[in-house]
Amino acid sequence: MAEYSNYPNGFTNGVTIRDLPIQIAHPGKVFYVNNSIVLPPGGVGGSNSNKGTFTHPFSTIDYAIGKCTASRGDIIMVMPGHSEDIAVASGITMDVAGVAIVGLGTGSLRPTITFSETDSTIVGSAANCSLVNMIFEAAIADVVTAISLTGAADGWSFEHIESYEGAAAGTYNYVDFITAATGADNISFKDSKFIGNDTNNDAFFTGVAHDGFYVSNCYFASNVAQAAVHGLLVSSGNVTNMLIKDSYFRSNVDGAAFIDFNGAANGGLVCNCYFSSIDTAGAVTAGFDMTGAHCFECYVAGDADSFGLVGGGTLYTN
Repeated sequence: MAEYSNYPNGFTNGVTIRDLPIQIAHPGKVFYVNNSIVLPPGGVGGSNSNKGTFTHPFSTIDYAIGKCTASRGDIIMVMPGHSEDIAVASGITMDVAGVAIVGLGTGSLRPTITFSETDSTIVGSAANCSLVNMIFEAAIADVVTAISLTGAADGWSFEHIESYEGAAAGTYNYVDFITAATGADNISFKDSKFIGNDTNNDAFFTGVAHDGFYVSNCYFASNVAQAAVHGLLVSSGNVTNMLIKDSYFRSNVDGAAFIDFNGAANGGLVCNCYFSSIDTAGAVTAGFDMTGAHCFECYVAGDADSFGLVGGGTLYTN
């Protein structure tokens, strides 16, 4: 009797891990995108007339999204060195549910998306999508919104992404990096960096009302004093079931605003976070507006060699 680990009698396309047959490795399809000059052995340059395979990749992310099937778990692998310029509104539209766009490479080899017009946007209009391991860079002054989530964009995840402003610091910038409409719930940010260097920066996230908002191990830095003090995470309504933890916020302004959720019935926790401004007292007073939520083990510093506890109630010491 033949061993199953050799995939006899028709099991010719199988994969073994430690001699165990894997019958279904992944339910969805995997497409590749690559317009860089670095090609795999036997590969050809990226073209949307290709099949979207490792050696014959597509050239644009938006085209690859159009080849995906909703909720099948499709993955778009974006190759190291890939770059795309978005010069129009909805330059990339993530309108197929359950698609993950995953950048390959580390450091500057990660795929880079640039925004070269003020109305350049990536639009998310389908649920349960993710952006992983990519760089997003402003390449013109006052990009209004880089990523716009509609009310249908529920369950989005941002992991290992970085937003920067172009080489001309103080000239290229986002006004808001991500905006989200009501209905875009269960949004998560993990292991990511969001950095602004211009007086016209407003928020890295601006929403309306959202249930489920998760931030873990992220860095939000507004390195230049804003023309008008503005929160780094902002909503005009309630944010409920939030958990913001193990993250870092910097606002180079007196009386900084870090988390500004304006509803009267927010709910959730902010814990183990660190906040930096140029004035400790002002940041403690004005840094948080999120009625209904609570802070635990959070610290704020502004003046040199100083720190303060943030939160309500009384501090008891032995």
